[in-house]
Parts: sequence; C-alpha cells; structure tokens
Amino acid sequence: MSEQSFSLGVTYWPRRRAMAEQILCSWSEADPGALRDELGHIAELGFNTLRLELRWAEAQPGDRVNVAALRGLERALDRAADLGLRAVIGVLGGSLGGALHLPAWAVGYRLPSDTRRARRLGPPVLVVPDDQPAILAGEHYRREPARDLYREPEILEAQRRLLDEAIGNLAAHPAAATWLIGADLERVRRPASARLAASWWADLAGRARALGARAVVGAISPVGLSRRDSLRPDEIVAADGTPAVSVAPLPPLAGGRPGDASPIAILHAIVAGLLHAALGRPIAVIVADIGAPTAVAGASGVVASEAFGRAATMTLSDEEQQAALLEEALATLHREGAGGAWLAAYRDIAPDLWRVPPADRSWWARTAGLVSADGREKPAAAAVQTFARRLRAGLLPAPAGPPTLPLDPERHWHDPAASFRSLWREMAERR
Repeated sequence: MSEQSFSLGVTYWPRRRAMAEQILCSWSEADPGALRDELGHIAELGFNTLRLELRWAEAQPGDRVNVAALRGLERALDRAADLGLRAVIGVLGGSLGGALHLPAWAVGYRLPSDTRRARRLGPPVLVVPDDQPAILAGEHYRREPARDLYREPEILEAQRRLLDEAIGNLAAHPAAATWLIGADLERVRRPASARLAASWWADLAGRARALGARAVVGAISPVGLSRRDSLRPDEIVAADGTPAVSVAPLPPLAGGRPGDASPIAILHAIVAGLLHAALGRPIAVIVADIGAPTAVAGASGVVASEAFGRAATMTLSDEEQQAALLEEALATLHREGAGGAWLAAYRDIAPDLWRVPPADRSWWARTAGLVSADGREKPAAAAVQTFARRLRAGLLPAPAGPPTLPLDPERHWHDPAASFRSLWREMAERR
C-alpha cells in the first residue's frame, strides 16, 4: 500500500469571522484567514485528505440551496488544492459532532405540502416514542421524529436537488476527490428495510457519479451493523462505492480504556470480514471519526454528555492517552489493510462557544481535536506527524491485507445484533 493509496484524513470545521451565537460548522461565515492558516497546518502535519462537511441544514435551509455555503466550501477547496490535499465532501449527513442533525423541515410536521393537506384534513398525528432522541433541527433541538428520509417524495427531491447543486458545481474542482453521502442518517431515521436503504443509496450514488463525482463513499456505524434494516457494507460496494465505518462514539459494549485502540481495530475487522465473506474478495475499508475527547481545566474523568441525541457518559482522556490511541490506531489500521483513517477533529472548540450547538451537549464536539482551542498542538499532533512521515517514506511494514473472518453473511444478517455481540466478544478476547 503506497502513501497515495492510504487516505490519512482529518475533519475540519471552519471558524467563523466573528464569535457568533450560531450553530458551529458554517461555510457561509467562514473566516478566510483562519481557513488559510489552519489548512496549511493540516498539510504540515502530513495529512493527505481533508474531510469537509457541507452541513445539510446550512446548505439547504428551505426550498433553495444556499449559494453562500457552496462558495465558502469552494474557497476551502481552493486552499486544499494549493496544498495538494484531497478533499472528502460530506453531503446529506445526519449528524454533527456527536449530535443528530437535520434541516428543520426534515423533522416533524414542517413541509409545505403538509400545511396544504392540513387545511383539508386537519393536522397529522405524530406518534413520538418516549425514548425519541433529541434532533438538532436547524439550530434548535426538538424531540420529534425525522420524516421518512428514504421514501417521502418531497424529501427525496430535496436530496437530489442538493446533489445537483453541490456536486454539479464542485465536482470538477481539482481538490474535490470524494463525496461522502448520507453518513449517519441510519442513526436519525431507520429505513423500512435493508433493501430500501440499498436502493436509496444506490440512486444517490449513481446520481453523484452522473454529475461528475470521481468517487463516492457510503458510511455505516455500529448501529447499522447490528440492525436488519440498515445499509449494508456489500451494498455500498455493489453500487460502486467505497465503504467506510464510523467509530465515534463507539457503543458501550466496546469496553475500551482511554488510549486503547483495540475497539477501533475490532470494528474495522468485522466490517472487512463481512465484506470478504459476502463478496469473496478483500475490500479496503475506510475507518472514520477516530479520536477521543480530552480533559480540560475543570473537567476530567467520566463526564455527563450526549451521544446522538441520548444521555450518555463519556470518559475524557488525558492528552497522552489521546496520542497513544491515535498512534496505535493508525499503525494497526495500516498494517491490517484499511483504505484509510479519518480523524474526528482538527481543532477543539473554544470554551466560550460550548453554549453553541452541538458543543452545548456533546463532549465529542468540544475537545477531540489535535490542536487545543488556543492553537497549541496536543501530543496527538506529533503522533500523527510521525506516522505521516513514515508513511510517505515507505518505512511502515507492508499491510497484511484486510482481515477475514469465518462467518456466514446470511446468518449474520438474520440476527445481526446477536452476531455482532458474539463477534465483538470473540475478537476482544483474542486481542
């Protein structure tokens, strides 16, 4: 595996021109000076890939696509091209910094057609489960269910319109290497079936390629691997996509200690093993959202947080543990034939912005960066830089290839929750 074939990436959120009291990750208000300097630093650390999220609620707040957001993203692509960075652009994502996140019109009772229908028939009845997770709908949290993101005609049309505008305008940009479509939507709204999820994703991936996308990536999560109704890794490959698996935050059964990267390696091995068993050939899997939030003054140890709309506890690592986690994860994933490793965050969020969503509820959004909020490199930055230097110089051991597992895909998907737990226990014992 060459340096060019292993995607070493990091997620970058733009800083605003001013300390605005608005949701984080806004391309319309990106500070051009910070963008120039921070992307330059990312290149100096040795990354070859830059993950940029075109936040759905900003890009498509209503019927029209936000041109200012596309222009802000294009400026980031211009800088990435100058630095030789390949950009992965996330579109139609269902999360932001550990929070579930959608446009306001995609949550609850909001579409214009509903208003017209309600005038004739009265408002629809929304059945809200008691355990409905909070969704950051636009800029406000709501405990209403997401609309059907996979079948509702108005929403499907909106999804296609955003792809038409974003990919249609930016696909030819020299830095726009890859488009990540629909990451974490399975967390915010379950498809009716795996077949529907596969058909929905294949339609969007095909549209993206027709619009000029050079490569498309489909992402799954531990949640999807343990449910029968989610998009499956082999269906991503069947639609000519590259599979990625998100490891943030891992489910409670992970059992990892601060600084322990074995849960990340186990999850990669399960996905790679499922793909090999289903397709009869090795498939390189990208592992995304690798990281750990770190302790800060006044907060350490186990803290209260939220994880994808639900109350959760989170263990804050010290900075050396964060560095050890990344060092071990990068070495292991490269050795075991992963297609790449994308880290969770470049920079921490300043404490005076912790009242702004999603940092107001999610420790994952606050301190998982390689750089502290005041611009100081954490030890993790040096660990990444050392790995990147060895990767470029060809000094890392040759990859052994993606792991294989003695499993039957049909049996796994018959009861994926039980199979996933069993696989996890067996592999954790071996490691």
